[in-house]
Amino acid sequence: MLAPETIVGGRYKVGKPIGGGGMKLVYLAEDLRLAGRPCALAEMVDALTNPESQRQAASNFQREANMLAQLSNEHIPRIYDFFSETNHHFLVMEYIDGTTLEQALAEAGGRLPELRVIDIAVQVLETIEYLHGLTPPVIYRDLKPSNVMLSRAGGVMLIDFGIARHFQPQSNVTMIGTQGYAPPEQYRGRVEARSDLYALGATMHHALTGRDPATEAPFSFPPLAKLRPDLPATLCGLVDQTLSYEVERRVPTAVDFRRRLLEIRAQMSAPSARTASSAGAGAAAAAPASAGETPGLRVQLSASEAPTAEFAREINCYRCGGSLPTDSAFCSFCGTDLRRILAPHEVMTDSAVTAPISLPPSGSPRPRPGIHHPVQRHAARRRAILALTLIFMLAFLITRLTERLASRPSPPSNEGGYVPGAPPGPAAPPPFDASAQLRARILRQALDREGYSGVRFRFDRDTIVLWGTVPTESDRAMVQMTVFTIMHVYSLEDHIQVTGGLSSR
Repeated sequence: MLAPETIVGGRYKVGKPIGGGGMKLVYLAEDLRLAGRPCALAEMVDALTNPESQRQAASNFQREANMLAQLSNEHIPRIYDFFSETNHHFLVMEYIDGTTLEQALAEAGGRLPELRVIDIAVQVLETIEYLHGLTPPVIYRDLKPSNVMLSRAGGVMLIDFGIARHFQPQSNVTMIGTQGYAPPEQYRGRVEARSDLYALGATMHHALTGRDPATEAPFSFPPLAKLRPDLPATLCGLVDQTLSYEVERRVPTAVDFRRRLLEIRAQMSAPSARTASSAGAGAAAAAPASAGETPGLRVQLSASEAPTAEFAREINCYRCGGSLPTDSAFCSFCGTDLRRILAPHEVMTDSAVTAPISLPPSGSPRPRPGIHHPVQRHAARRRAILALTLIFMLAFLITRLTERLASRPSPPSNEGGYVPGAPPGPAAPPPFDASAQLRARILRQALDREGYSGVRFRFDRDTIVLWGTVPTESDRAMVQMTVFTIMHVYSLEDHIQVTGGLSSR
């Protein structure tokens, strides 16, 4: 470990340690040639004993440092310099003022809000997308909370590209990563683009549940919905898919992963956005727009002030509520045509830059609360009419079916009455009236239609006796519910045999 105030490379004055461990330590340092500019100085100590291995490791270090120096992405710290002194090797990088995701999780009690986790993951995916798009592709291979830096400015950075591995004796030099976050194929030295996506899925699972996979058995991730039933099913399904043991079942690319996360974030934000819009519809506060924005027209009506026009960067789809750029012709979430949406006096949202406008004549109808746009009102009316029509049609069909069944002559069978050789019961059943016969025929048809033709029944006073076979316990329960619903009996004697297990058909 370097002492404070030590100068290395003839220009870097060492300060306090800020990270690392084992064969690698990272210090906050000053570049004395550039007016004391702060930088992150990573020191890697050569632990190899064979001279040839040392030369090979130094050559690999220089090659990878050169490669990293050529990377240009807002989420990757810039490489300023690299050099070696005896068996100590140094990498000089841009200093990021912030905390790691690991520290943020510890401070938050183990997990972060889901929208925050999605925002972090989207920025990480932008970085992975950039790395995987290089020629040849660069696989990060060690994505985990301690390697994700959250800057105080709100950005996300990927740090530590595993360059220190060249100076550590290993039996399998192709395998790097951290247990719990590294996918199965990485243990066999077969990394690919979807290996990074697995590690990101493990990091998201950790940040959403507080369950640290590094302390659990490898590849043992419970379904996210089981640990967080409050999360959207789409988010749980995406994370679970990314953590599939088989590479082929995972999300195929970082591009697809990021696109699906953005759709989920829009869906999660839409309800809160609509609530905020409704709550702020009567407010008269206005906020200035940022310089360089391309404004879209919004209108605010105030009882105490002259009408004002507002400008903001986004609009909301009137059908699904998704947040969209103001120049959108169609909604990117539900495909709705937005070219007829903005009648200026009908849209009410939060505040922005204001300017006087003219309103329609005083006799013009004002928009009603709730559904503001004419297309919305027409769609709601059509849905209501369609629902009523379907209800009346269903009632008519049920009535006609009952009449036809009542008029059909009974087949020469004693189904529903006493059956010789049936399970034990009274030998003299009560009279079987026409209403019961009709219900018996309806019950027989219902059981056959549901696939329970192996079930038989007979009447025993106010009890129905059942026998026959069904595949599962769930089917037996379905038969019982059907009998009670159609026959209106007080009790049921069940002799049905179950041939399978407990699961449903």
